Order: sequence, then C-alpha cells, then structure tokens
Amino acid sequence: MQVVTATDKSGDQERLFGPSGFLELGGNVLVVDFGKVFLEDTVVGFLYEDGLLKNGNSPDTEDSQWRLIDDLEGCIFRGTDSRGVELVIPNSEYGGPTGKLRYNGCTYNVLNGRIATEDHQLVGEFEDTGKVVVRDHHTKVARRELDESATLNLYFDGVRSDGSAWRYEWARPLVRKDKSYGENEIIRYFQEFDKLSMTQKKYVVDSLNIWATSGILQVVRKSEGNAALGNVKHGAAGVTRVRSGMVDLDVEEFDRDIDLFKRFGSLAVVSTRVQPYVEVRINLVVSHEFGHQLQFCLSQALQNRVDELYIARLKRSVKMCPVPNTYEGGSEICRPEYVPNRMFVSGYAKASKFEYWAESVAAFSVPESRKLLKELDPAIHKILMEVVQHPETAFTPVLTEPILDLQASLRLGGELKEDLLTC
Repeated sequence: MQVVTATDKSGDQERLFGPSGFLELGGNVLVVDFGKVFLEDTVVGFLYEDGLLKNGNSPDTEDSQWRLIDDLEGCIFRGTDSRGVELVIPNSEYGGPTGKLRYNGCTYNVLNGRIATEDHQLVGEFEDTGKVVVRDHHTKVARRELDESATLNLYFDGVRSDGSAWRYEWARPLVRKDKSYGENEIIRYFQEFDKLSMTQKKYVVDSLNIWATSGILQVVRKSEGNAALGNVKHGAAGVTRVRSGMVDLDVEEFDRDIDLFKRFGSLAVVSTRVQPYVEVRINLVVSHEFGHQLQFCLSQALQNRVDELYIARLKRSVKMCPVPNTYEGGSEICRPEYVPNRMFVSGYAKASKFEYWAESVAAFSVPESRKLLKELDPAIHKILMEVVQHPETAFTPVLTEPILDLQASLRLGGELKEDLLTC
C-alpha cells in the first residue's frame, strides 16, 4: 500500500491531517497532536485517522515501520480527528472489511471497516453487512448510519473482517447509472420527464439543480409529492395551501415561462395595463411551485420568520411604491425608474406571504436571480442559505435527521460540494 503524507497549509505553518488526543501503548499514555505522537517532548511516531501508525520522528523517513493500530495489542486512541469530531481507534474489537470502496464514483480505502481518503482522512465506516456510516464533519456528528434512502450507489472489492473474499454492489432503486444523483432525483420528481423537449428538460434541470443536488428535493418529494404538467391555471398547492400530494403545472404557463427565460433570463420587467407602471416577474414556474411544497416541510419557527419579513416588506412597499387608484391587482407595480429600489424581488411576491416565499425560492434557484435576491432582500436570502446549508435549523423535526443523513451521504459521494451556491 502506498502511503501519502497530507498537509494542510494555514498561514506559514503546515500541519498533518491527523488526530489529536491520547494514545495508550505499552502501558504508556502518549500525547497525539495532529497525528504527531509525543513521548514527553519528543516526536516518536505518527498516527493517521485511518489507524495507520508510523514510528520515527519524521513522516518522510523511508525506513520507518508502518503498522495498523488494530495489530498492536492493547493499543487504542481516544480524541478527535483533524476536524474536531470525536474519534476512537479502533472503533470496534471486531473490525470490518478491508479493500477498495467506490461510493457514487468516489474511490476510498477501507481498513478494518474504516473508510478513508488517499491522504488518510477518515470519512466513515463500512460494515460486513454493506451498511455505510458517515462521519459528518458539517454537523460534527461522528456516526450517521445511512438507510437505503440515503445510501448512494456503491461497489466494494476486498475481504470481510474474517478474511473471506467479498465483492459487494448496491444500487439505488430506479436509478439510471448514466445520470448523477441530482439528475435522477429531478427525473423522479417531474413526471414524464422523458417526454419533454430538450429545451424543456434543460429548463427543469436548471430550475431544480440546487434543490436536487443538496438532497432537499428528495426529502420534499417523499413528503409532499411530485410535479407534472396538466390543464390547470396554477399549482393547487401554491394557491389553496391544500396538501394535494403533487404540483400541477399549466402547460401554457410552463412554455411561456421557458420562452421568457430564454429571451430575458430569470427576471423580466413587463408592462401593465396601468401605464407607465411596470411589474417584475420571475420566469421560473417550476421552482416557484416547488417552493410551495418546500414550505410545508419547514419548521413553524422559520415560517414565522418569513411571515415577519413579508409583513415588514409589505408595509414599506405600500409606503414607497404606492399603486394608482385604478389598479385592482395585488402585485407590486412601480414606475420603470423605481424598479431597482422595489421592495419585492417580483411583483407577485407582494400578493401574500405564501407567494413571497415561493417567489423567493424561485429567485434563489438560479445564480442570476440569486445574486439579485441577496442584494434586494438579504434577510430572505439568508434564510434560504440556511435551508440548504443548515437544514437542522429549518426543517420540521421529523424531516431533520433524514435530510442531514442524506446530505452527509451526498458529501461523501462528491455530489454536495461547498461551491454549490456560488455557481
């Protein structure tokens, strides 16, 4: 096995990706600091998060001896890994499989059940039963046991803890192996996706990408239902707050939004019957209606925050953007020169607190309008960032653990990346 020393540069200093804590060895208790094993003030070895132990005072010494901590009788480490999550090595007296794991296309080493990167960072555990346990560094939870709904496609080639050869493969139900996790979720969510034109498919994928890739679409889909085209004038869930089980999108509205999106992008300024007043519209009907479904999944505390933001914006809109007496609608309309200083990201967002949320979700869904939403309404932008990045503060209790498990799995599988909301 090739062993690679990994370092993380912080300022002018370098540190090993290694654990910190105490190592019991040969009747002694040794201090471990980011992998460096100290006997009094002298470095006598290096411990890596995957359990590899190297003697000597330099990690680059070619003649140093490598051992697995499991093979040293009575040797045990207790402390934290390099990212501050609780760590015990070995974590079980029975061990686990050893070999290569390909998880959603990402390759990892497995040593006695410990899943690690090539540079020895510990990311999870793999059991003889095929169960995956993830170390969730995002929420600082040492063990997240994944059920079938959170586990991604995997393939293992190696040996079980008893030394017997083992090849194991698991695939998500109804998955298309040529598609990413996010694409598969969008296909499952949008019924008869295959019948859409290439332009329509691209529009749907662009509208739902961040919600699918973050795992939120899967949780909302399983809780609230799917989406489909139909002969309706608006998504029922969006208007009546009735839990219809799915979103129905009007075909004409769907195609009109796609045409406007192609011509003007996610936002367009349109004229009204009251001249010279104009209205800003968001050309993202799919993510708008998804926003209504998402709202059913949020905690009451977060919904109350949204309500407060809406009421404050409504009061300011009435004062700063008064509508003429001849206007009977509920949208925010204004003179063209006042568009940059409007109170709502779209005119329709003024109609109710529910439409305020759905229009904000729509605007947040693509980079162009997400940037504008941050400038125009930073408070709702912050809440939406929380929904994606910190669902434990946003979702109802019954959905919190499923989404956290799924997001931990998606990070392990390389789907959910740190730059998701910067592109």
